[in-house]
Amino acid sequence: MIQAGTVVKVCDKTGVVLGICINVLGHARKRVAGLGDIVVIAVRRINPRKFQKVKLFRRKKFLKGTLHRALIVRTKVNYRRAVGLFIRFNENSVVIVNKKAVPISNRVYGPVIRELCMRLPSLGCVTRIMI
Repeated sequence: MIQAGTVVKVCDKTGVVLGICINVLGHARKRVAGLGDIVVIAVRRINPRKFQKVKLFRRKKFLKGTLHRALIVRTKVNYRRAVGLFIRFNENSVVIVNKKAVPISNRVYGPVIRELCMRLPSLGCVTRIMI
């Protein structure tokens, strides 16, 4: 579960490494987000090597301190499948998306659960490992 103030890892090709959750989008009283929810993050750290490969017009968007929408793809809390199987990851990870929940970058690093890829086909297109 991710709430305001949680440090998350960004696992896409934008060059952003770490972000901090600012707000959970959804209902007004919703304070905790799980897998598949959208949050607002602020960029904390960027990777200079990856950042040089990003196109110039996108490079200005991902500077330190900028705010972006992000989709949660991995959490440390157990996720229960319909069969009764529990899945847990080692880190809290997000992918930066636009307002229509389409990933901005064209690559997602690391595994993504199959249910999330079925719900958002645009995410399933850019991921390589589905669990």
